[in-house]
Amino acid sequence: MRAAVDALLGQNVEAIVLIAPDSGAIEAVQAVDIRVPLVTADSTAHDGLVSVSLDQFSGAVLATEHLASLGHTSIVHVGGPAEWTDARERERGWRSALDSLGLESPAVLRGDWTPESGYRIGLELAESPDLTAVFCANDQMALGVLHAFAERRIEVPARVSITGFDDVPEAAHYFPPLTTVRQDFSALGRQIMATVESLLAGGAADVGRVAAPTLVVRSSTARRRS
Repeated sequence: MRAAVDALLGQNVEAIVLIAPDSGAIEAVQAVDIRVPLVTADSTAHDGLVSVSLDQFSGAVLATEHLASLGHTSIVHVGGPAEWTDARERERGWRSALDSLGLESPAVLRGDWTPESGYRIGLELAESPDLTAVFCANDQMALGVLHAFAERRIEVPARVSITGFDDVPEAAHYFPPLTTVRQDFSALGRQIMATVESLLAGGAADVGRVAAPTLVVRSSTARRRS
């Protein structure tokens, strides 16, 4: 990360935008003397950095509350890597929603964003007879969970409801089509560039989160059977 920043500075760039997926990237940049405006796309605030982000926390709250509204009282979370800020914010939103609803939060099952890790976790979850709802931290891991459940003949959503996060283009064509959280990446890009332009013009940074995510309800979730 430091080498990349040094290379950019050596090319006399006027500003740098950092897509910061994990804490290590932020820490590396903070250790570099950067003499041009720097804007990070980062879901958590850091002292001394100008950041713009999508609201991962509220997206996770939406997904969790949706499952709870369908009568699910034990909602398992398949989380992303602990060092990723987006994964931590999605987990935090899930826990906050459960706390607000008076529901217990089970231990997080940690994946690595890939369908393979979702598939592995899905095979473990298939052994839980009381399982009724799963909130996956991204759509790819949800795909893996769906694959595992199909192999074990666990019907979705008749027996278990599943939600994802991101609304990748393929999510509408999973089997069944996936209920998920849609993020407005175009709005994020526009906000980042507006912030860069403001800094270059000597103005104040227009910092903060862009439009909140929205829940896209498809047929992978249904009311819990009594």
